[in-house]
Amino acid sequence: MTQDELKETLCYMGYDDSILFESPSYTEAVIGISSTGQVCYSYEKMVDCLVNEDCITDEEAAEFIDYNTIRALPYYKPSKKDLS
Repeated sequence: MTQDELKETLCYMGYDDSILFESPSYTEAVIGISSTGQVCYSYEKMVDCLVNEDCITDEEAAEFIDYNTIRALPYYKPSKKDLS
C-alpha cells in the first residue's frame, strides 16, 4: 500500500486526524489503528523499512528512529492538512 492509499483509507474510515510518518515513510510498518485513532507502527518494521530503503545497518536505523522520530513526537502538532 502506498502512502496516498493509506491516507485515503484512513479518511474513509473516519480517521481524518490520524498522524502519519511521511519522511521517511513507514507505510510498511503500520500494524493498526488504536481506539483513539492513532496509527500504530511496529518499531522492528520501521527499522526494516530504513535498512531496505537506505541500505544502512539495523543499529543505524534504530538510532535514526530514536533520535529523529520518537524523540520528536511530543513536539508534533497535527493539522488537518496532514491527511488531505
